[in-house]
Amino acid sequence: MASDDSEGEVTLSQGLKYGLGLIAAGIGVFLLLSLMEGAGRGGRVHWLIAALYYIGGKWTVACLLWVGGLVFILLGVRTHLRDRE
Repeated sequence: MASDDSEGEVTLSQGLKYGLGLIAAGIGVFLLLSLMEGAGRGGRVHWLIAALYYIGGKWTVACLLWVGGLVFILLGVRTHLRDRE
């Protein structure tokens, strides 16, 4: 269980939930951008995704979401292992 001094820390369940959500979002955005490239007609996406896409392509957008997901998972695991001690 979380103690009073663990406020602001990511719990294991939060880390897994947000981490896997970001990884899934990265896969979804990657597929969406791939389909948009294949169609050749373009489309509308959020301005932040569009800016990252223009900087480095669909791999940049997807990898940033994947790295964010991994960070959340690692933070959750670290907090869980620290609480077990």
